[in-house]
Amino acid sequence: MRSWVFTLVRLGPSFAYALAAAFLLSMLLLAQFPSSAIAWSLYMTILPVVREPAFLLLDGIGLEAAVAALLTAAALGIPLAARPDRFVRSRFVHAHVALIASMFGVVRASSAQAGLTGLSLPELLSGDWSLLPLSVPALWVVLFLLVAGACLSSHAGIIARIRRR
Repeated sequence: MRSWVFTLVRLGPSFAYALAAAFLLSMLLLAQFPSSAIAWSLYMTILPVVREPAFLLLDGIGLEAAVAALLTAAALGIPLAARPDRFVRSRFVHAHVALIASMFGVVRASSAQAGLTGLSLPELLSGDWSLLPLSVPALWVVLFLLVAGACLSSHAGIIARIRRR
């Protein structure tokens, strides 16, 4: 049971990447079926969670390449979670990229204002970094806890590896 829970936590970054890919695919569903309530529900549920990281990736490489990259990152996370002692550095990078992307998304969303064309570092640092219960979606909180747990697990793996030497 404990091993299964740890594996589920280590799969957190893969869930984050898969959720971002599902968000981009929901945009395609909306383009094909704009009157579908299911497509709108899927889009609006995932939108506050991965909006900024997905749109930044989408702007740089396009929709098809972004979906392919996110699905590849999600698939690569499965062997990283299954064999945590083998790919310590890769698991570290995989988890921390997902953590940075999820934090960027929620900080950017919480500091958006009407008429704001872009954020600079001083504006971002002076923003409100608190997680208000009503302003942060529950899906993001669960995803963040899984990804943060995966980061913690990767740190523990690196420390254990150093101690064995």
